[in-house]
Amino acid sequence: MNIDLIEMAMKKFPKAKRIAVENFTMSCDKMDLATSMNLADDTRAYSWNAQTVNAIRWVIGQKSLRYSDRI
Repeated sequence: MNIDLIEMAMKKFPKAKRIAVENFTMSCDKMDLATSMNLADDTRAYSWNAQTVNAIRWVIGQKSLRYSDRI
């Protein structure tokens, strides 16, 4: 599932850094406070562009939606 979402995100956000999106989204399924803080820290540390951050947020949002459908 994550691979498909990453592919969709890369089409939606073509200037996103694929490796960053893949690595960040592999380890989380929802955007909670800790994930949001980690994303902000990583964005500053690695100088990610806005499309990378938006792609990460989009993938996590989609994972969260799909996970909530199963409950």
